Amino acid sequence: MKRISALLIAAFMCMGLLSACQSSELQAYTGKDDTETAKETANKDYTPCFESYDPDEVMMTINGIDVTWRELFYFYHYDVSTLENYYGDITDWDDTAMFDGKKSYRDYVVENGLETVKHYCALESKAEDMGVELSDEARAKIEERWKTNVESYGKGDEEAFIKYLESTFLSKELYDHINEISALYESMRDEMYGTNGDKLEEDEVLQKAKDMGYKRAKHIFLSTYDSEHNKLSEEELAGKKAQLQTMLDELSAIVDPVQLESRLDELAAQNSEDPGLKTFPDGYTFQEGKMDQAFAEAVSDTEENKMYPEVVESSMGYHVILRLPLSTTAAVEFSSEDDYRSLPYYVAESMFGALTDSWADECEVVYSKAYKKMDIAKIFAKAKAIESPDK
Repeated sequence: MKRISALLIAAFMCMGLLSACQSSELQAYTGKDDTETAKETANKDYTPCFESYDPDEVMMTINGIDVTWRELFYFYHYDVSTLENYYGDITDWDDTAMFDGKKSYRDYVVENGLETVKHYCALESKAEDMGVELSDEARAKIEERWKTNVESYGKGDEEAFIKYLESTFLSKELYDHINEISALYESMRDEMYGTNGDKLEEDEVLQKAKDMGYKRAKHIFLSTYDSEHNKLSEEELAGKKAQLQTMLDELSAIVDPVQLESRLDELAAQNSEDPGLKTFPDGYTFQEGKMDQAFAEAVSDTEENKMYPEVVESSMGYHVILRLPLSTTAAVEFSSEDDYRSLPYYVAESMFGALTDSWADECEVVYSKAYKKMDIAKIFAKAKAIESPDK
């Protein structure tokens, strides 16, 4: 997915964070500590940048929908302020962005903003074509979200919250619009694939999840640290590893997959020190980069319904690992004890994301004269540094 993730964030907050995934390509710069970099970067007032155009100046139309400077600048500001807070002031907009390695800062910010508004407009116009409208329930959720944010960020004062929004260059009108588009995103996805992907066939889910790189495994875990997170003694470590080796030898001798999983469950219940055992009784379903590397590599190197042939040492401790086939009912993530999401949800999300990408790619974009003449570097050169009060 490209920029549609911003819609999902907006569905929960629609605050300064609502476009967080708009900048999802930003990676932590390992060359310097982020905190150190942030300290070296002065806070900035981007108001003069915003004042480069009238807020209602139409910068482009997408599928016949006007995109104003206010909307476009909101996304520009988010990206630029994030970049400068992480990596320091942008002094050469044509320099290659250190987090990207390919695009210049200029291209990254301009293209990122364009992709975001294209996705918003594509979704809005497609919803109109399909006759999808927000339900009363969806509107009630938007209203409830507004009240929650007023309480959290305005201490119950709507005017204070609106002022906070304006400090991020987000008007109440734009706030409402983004929330409505976010709700449309969810409504259209649920209409096509089901609330949790339940309209998809099981075989389709399993194949797509496999293509997405999902794997599932159970394990028995013994920590190599004590309760105060101190490394155990060599003697204690050897004892734990030997304990797991004994279990692994027993499990590896079991041929029947049902008996193998059942026995591993018994041994895990008796011995495992994994705090997630009760939360994820069906094992861990994960993608690359979501688990400890040693654990993930062991799962990848193991056939389904087979034990990894060695005790695995990860950054957390020792494991004996059983790789299992993917399941459409196993939890991938939990929000609470009774609220979890399984593979059908994530497959539906991926499929709908790909669809919205195609809608955005097909958008008809007409740029205004103002947009064509716009120079992002000159605009953000107008930002004024704000000295810390303690200086």
